[in-house]
Amino acid sequence: MRKIAIFGGAFNPIHYGHLWLAETALDQFDLDALLWVPTYVPPHKPTFELAAFEHRLEMVQRAIADYPHFTAMDLERHQPTPSYASTTFTQLQTLYPHTQWYWVIGQDAFAQLPGWRHSQDLIAHCCWLVAPRLPLDLHEIGQQVTATLVQRSLTLHWHPLPMPAIAISSSLIRQYCQQGRSLRYLVPAAVRSYIHTHQLYQDS
Repeated sequence: MRKIAIFGGAFNPIHYGHLWLAETALDQFDLDALLWVPTYVPPHKPTFELAAFEHRLEMVQRAIADYPHFTAMDLERHQPTPSYASTTFTQLQTLYPHTQWYWVIGQDAFAQLPGWRHSQDLIAHCCWLVAPRLPLDLHEIGQQVTATLVQRSLTLHWHPLPMPAIAISSSLIRQYCQQGRSLRYLVPAAVRSYIHTHQLYQDS
């Protein structure tokens, strides 16, 4: 049985923090593959700062081009909006049968997991790999999420990813773009070039 992880998000834009997180999950949990799933229309995020899906997908594809175990998926482009993780997961189960599923997620999103639409379908079939983020205590959050789900008779399987908390964020990248600051060492060169060519995130 293959071990495959899902890494969903706006990736607005993708940055080195995302790549570090994904590489850590791949290595530490001996995964066979990691699927990057850019969100088409996030259900809980404002869209006024969101670059077009085609741009965000292309930046992910360029960023992971040299990683043979990484694949970018455009599933949510063809779904009803907004994009829900449960719908995406159902499609992935059809595309990749006989799979042991993992879900790579940041600490902030993990804390909101009990409120996700049809979260019970995801929780029952995935092991959650959670990236730490300062200043919150990841283990405390894990206990809170677990306790909430126990009240709904749901058992959560999760592991913290063994890595330092990541200070880089997509919102920081967008802020730097608006200020005309360098993105070197924050995003891969191919992504920097794409942002510059298409003048993304320039409006303040």
